[in-house]
Amino acid sequence: MLNSTYNPHHSVNHLENKISRLEHLLSVAPLTIYTRNPFHPFSITFVSNSVTELTGFNADNFLELPALWLENVHPEDREHVLNNLHRVLLGEPIIYKYRFKTKNGEWKWLRDRLKLITDKNTGIPLEIIGGWTDMSELIHAENALLKSQEKIQHLAHYDSLTNLPNRVLINERIEQAIHFSNRENWNFSLLFLDLDDFKIVNDSLGHHYGDALLRQVAARLEGSLREVDTAGRLGGDEFVVILSNTNGDGAANVAQKILNTFQEPFNIDGQVLGIQTSIGISIYPQNGRDSNILTRHADIAMYHAKSVGRGQYCFFDFKMNTQFEHRLAMERDLREAIEEKQFLLYYQPQVDLKNRKMIGVEALLRWKHPQRGMVSPVDFIPISEDSGLINAIGEWVLQQACEDIKTWEILGFLEFKVAVNLSLRQLQSGNLFNKINEIFKKTGVDGNRLELELTESVMMENHAEMVNFMTQCKDLGIHFSIDDFGTGYSSLSYLTKLPLLDKLKIDRSFIQDISQNSDGNTIVSAIISMAKSLRLNVIAEGVETLNQLNYLDECHCDTVQGFYFSRPVNYDTLTQLLQNEFVFSA
Repeated sequence: MLNSTYNPHHSVNHLENKISRLEHLLSVAPLTIYTRNPFHPFSITFVSNSVTELTGFNADNFLELPALWLENVHPEDREHVLNNLHRVLLGEPIIYKYRFKTKNGEWKWLRDRLKLITDKNTGIPLEIIGGWTDMSELIHAENALLKSQEKIQHLAHYDSLTNLPNRVLINERIEQAIHFSNRENWNFSLLFLDLDDFKIVNDSLGHHYGDALLRQVAARLEGSLREVDTAGRLGGDEFVVILSNTNGDGAANVAQKILNTFQEPFNIDGQVLGIQTSIGISIYPQNGRDSNILTRHADIAMYHAKSVGRGQYCFFDFKMNTQFEHRLAMERDLREAIEEKQFLLYYQPQVDLKNRKMIGVEALLRWKHPQRGMVSPVDFIPISEDSGLINAIGEWVLQQACEDIKTWEILGFLEFKVAVNLSLRQLQSGNLFNKINEIFKKTGVDGNRLELELTESVMMENHAEMVNFMTQCKDLGIHFSIDDFGTGYSSLSYLTKLPLLDKLKIDRSFIQDISQNSDGNTIVSAIISMAKSLRLNVIAEGVETLNQLNYLDECHCDTVQGFYFSRPVNYDTLTQLLQNEFVFSA
């Protein structure tokens, strides 16, 4: 008989191991029941020691008071138990589960194996032999595993802050709306919303107020829509609304309804905020026939609404070219930046949790514009992706990272790896491996010093090509990590199809949710355990507090990266840290 208690904070991997172990080790407690027919009271003729240990009742309790057994079966399960007794009397071997209350009042899940013994000569039923197996811990473990997996899947498709659909799910909903609109020959409308002066709230009051404001905005949006409509958050203060079977007039009515809800100030911890929103509207199919174009046109219309006066809505018009002019100007500046070498690499240390030593760095791209100064990657990376310039920029990043690695090797620093992010466009170019190989030959850097980071969506784009690319790189000694885990498809089964993967990076949004006894803790613990079961090292990014660090240490996370230890630093600063043999203290 196994006796153990269930801890709800156990990791998923621990639960999976426990389930497997229990299936092999669970003991069986025999109980013999004698009855003449299904309608007469039964008597119990034999009770094993295992039954007494399992239930807390002694053998005499069962033998002298047979009804004790049925009385302690859970009321919801009694009819199920009796039905199975009747079935076994008809000669059918039965295996079933039910809940039983022990002498100390604890409910246990029992698996009962019942078999009818008959007289060999007459066929008359003589007795029913049953064997009990305590399934309590196994069932609790399975339920906890299922709950953790459901939470991970939910977080993959819903924004953790507002609980609205995230970018991945929004794109799926737009594609569904396109499908239904084509089938039913109707329109649908897409609204793109951006809060006016949200940055001022964050900068002046702090992220606590900004997050609370976004949650209230989400609630007002949902309250303005029909059940068939969808509101989602793309990120930051950007929201999208999909209005099913709605033309321009209907979209205008909903947009005005949303604007009206913003007339009432937001109250956050007693702080009254008068925040407005600007709304851009695109209509399917007039303004585009795929999700990317519809979203982009609604975005352009939103910026036009901001430019003509905030707190308004505006329909997309193909004459709107301000956004395109800005895009063209940014593309032109990016081309100049490539030619004039305006890009820089900063490096953020990755720290081993066991000894607090730096074991790697992530290379982060920066752009120092001659007039505008440092340009945020958020502003230029999407345009470089869409324009295809990311291929040239990405090649420069790999070249510069390898040159820096070689310089550090000359200085005697040979231990740490440099992680470089790859984009989908780079992989789609078809010659990325050849370029990497050429850079290695040119710089003399060994492949085991480089780690390539890929997002979930990139990895799932083309499995066959991805495996081929990774296999070629592995031959050079290159390591691979999956970046921002949990924000894309979060297909845990898909990870098993990429045996060449070395490391999993937990997205910063999960780390920020770590607090005392929160669901965020359970998710982080589950991800770490699953990664360990797949023999993947785990790195947590975005670590900013001691509480986060301690919890990750408890969960046996391997490596951490974030502001708690160091912001991204330039080459010279990192070199100085290496020369001083710096050890990061907690």
